[in-house]
Amino acid sequence: MIKSLHIQNYALLKNVFINFSDGFTVVSGETGAGKSIILDALSLLLGKRVGRFSADGNRYKSTVEAIFSIDSSEKQFFSDNNLDFEEETIVRREINAIGKSRAFINDTPVLLQVLTTFGKQIIEIHSQHQSVLLKDEEAQFLLIDQLAKSEKELTNYQNELKQYTALVSKLNVIKKAGNLSSSELDFLQFQFEELNTANLIENEKEDIENNISLLENIDGISNAIAEGEHYLNNEQGVLTSLSVVKRKLIEFDTFNELSARLEAVLIELNDINAELSAINNKLNADPEQLLKLNNRLDVLNNLLLKHRKQFIEELIDLKHEIEQKIHLSSSFEMQVIAKQKEIEKQILVLKAAAEVLNAKRNKVLPIIKQQLQGHLHQLGMPYAKFEIVFAEIDQFHQNGNTNISFLFSANKGIPLQKVDKVASGGELSRLMLVIKYITAQLSKVNILIFDEIDIGVSGEIASLMGDMMLKISKENQLIAISHLPQIASKANNHLKVVKKVVDNKTISDVVALNKQQRIEEIAKLLSGKKLTKAAFDNAEELLNQ
Repeated sequence: MIKSLHIQNYALLKNVFINFSDGFTVVSGETGAGKSIILDALSLLLGKRVGRFSADGNRYKSTVEAIFSIDSSEKQFFSDNNLDFEEETIVRREINAIGKSRAFINDTPVLLQVLTTFGKQIIEIHSQHQSVLLKDEEAQFLLIDQLAKSEKELTNYQNELKQYTALVSKLNVIKKAGNLSSSELDFLQFQFEELNTANLIENEKEDIENNISLLENIDGISNAIAEGEHYLNNEQGVLTSLSVVKRKLIEFDTFNELSARLEAVLIELNDINAELSAINNKLNADPEQLLKLNNRLDVLNNLLLKHRKQFIEELIDLKHEIEQKIHLSSSFEMQVIAKQKEIEKQILVLKAAAEVLNAKRNKVLPIIKQQLQGHLHQLGMPYAKFEIVFAEIDQFHQNGNTNISFLFSANKGIPLQKVDKVASGGELSRLMLVIKYITAQLSKVNILIFDEIDIGVSGEIASLMGDMMLKISKENQLIAISHLPQIASKANNHLKVVKKVVDNKTISDVVALNKQQRIEEIAKLLSGKKLTKAAFDNAEELLNQ
């Protein structure tokens, strides 16, 4: 249950502290006093995006904080999100002047998504306009699966639907890739033959360019090698002179380190001398070889230019890509047939999963019908009829292979029609309350908040709705915003939202009413601002019922 709510600097609520009790709490107040702002702040605390701000431009930040009494069954949520579990859990959200917010659970910062998940597990808020959900197919499927406890079957069906969708997507890719005209296929074949005939080799272009450079500069290279060998190998050359120095140094231990370094230099110079000799041996002024290399380089450069590539490796990749396209095109029909067979098998699996889901849903329909009609009769609709109809269709969607319709008739002799076609505002309110009454017994959520769920009703019907709310509150904490005295009188606790002017500024506050104050408030709800003795007597009678 929610034990307290503290709101600072949020719209008209400057510093409001509300204590809640278990059971049934009603919240009343004049239109515009700030009742909806309280619910807005509570929704904000549970993950809703930032909507309202204080009109005071000098404010530093807005804060909404609540203390919840949490059952041990929620420990898994805290464990999954690395949060400390506390039986009295404190949730806080802070919003700065530019609308950025921070959220905390038991003083640990959390992401907004975590806050939203926490809120969905412990509290359900029914807004003034939520009855339109009865006209929305998505919400209707959600309701039926909740009542039928078919979430497992729905998840299994949706997993099979994902596989089916993935197969269809792959088939489309195959069709798109393999749908080549004969001219396109001929052009690809030509490109492949040209690249394949070229016998492309990685790094070949660089090797050719190096060899061409060698052949084109053969005379200069020969002279450089000859001169190098002369300085290295003659009687007064570097190798001979260094060898003499080395022999002198090794006679003395003082030069051990220098001798070793000199030995390394001699080894390196001998290697250089050997490589010069090897290059010299390969030198051969062959005009035909030079012509052959230049022709090969032209072929490679032309291919690179033609296909707008920079490296031979890219041409090799292009060749493989073209080859795959040709192969795909040649085996196109076989691949399409194979994928279609996979899809046909998956359709059978998907249909079977849908049938299991439909069976689970259909099993609960008579029970839902009986309960809904029974409770509607109790709420002053003795001839009310309600049906839920599934119609199978030739396609699969997220909720199965059926359409869903909520059919309703409030009066005797009137045929069933879709809820959104025939239900009035008061009828929708009663229908929604009955649904909440039934689902409250199954839901893990133990805090329910109704924002004027009684719109469109009055008198005896309102009293009957109040009785039903009181029944709900035996198992769930129920907080209801209402303008109806018949409902206000049924509550265990009564809060009033008041608006006042302080320092030339309008602010709202919340007051917990004692019995005498409740009588006065209910009398106002009965007669308006002008209080009469009859209104007081009637209010007292309502409270004592």
